[in-house]
Amino acid sequence: MKKVVMSLLVMALSVTGVFAQRNTVLVYGTVGATSHKQVNGTKTNTFNFSPAVGYQFNDNWTAGLTLSTESANTRTSLGESKSSAFGVGPFIRYAVPLSDIFALYGQFNADVLSGKAGDVKTNGFRGTFFPAIGVNMKNGFALNFSFGGLSFASQKVKGASEKTTDFNLNLGSGASFGISKNF
Repeated sequence: MKKVVMSLLVMALSVTGVFAQRNTVLVYGTVGATSHKQVNGTKTNTFNFSPAVGYQFNDNWTAGLTLSTESANTRTSLGESKSSAFGVGPFIRYAVPLSDIFALYGQFNADVLSGKAGDVKTNGFRGTFFPAIGVNMKNGFALNFSFGGLSFASQKVKGASEKTTDFNLNLGSGASFGISKNF
């Protein structure tokens, strides 16, 4: 039950604009929190916050800046460990209205990453593309649905010569939901 409530809270707090309005400012973001407890007594609590602001310079294109921060605290029978991650970078979005009610958009984010887990520090970058659908409701409110995406990340531990890379393609899975308001 706790997981369902937390998932609904994250979805309700996810704010994303989709219906671009020329010469306006777009503000959106996500807030998330999870709590996971395993049978062996290990408990992990995670919090993330990702705001963004952009300028809608015509009816289709929006460009702006994203910020993301995440912190995690894991408690085991051996002790406690903390980790944190930070990302910042530009985004570009192209929206296509299909009617007065529906719109499709695609967004690309390019983030510089920094993280710390215990005494280990990492740096890197990430590129993410995701498609989404917006449903215009009333008075500038819209519901937004995304269905996965494509991402590439590369990170390196400070002082190490090797880096790790991740490539993810999950179109059709990992659906998310958001609410937006254009002012």
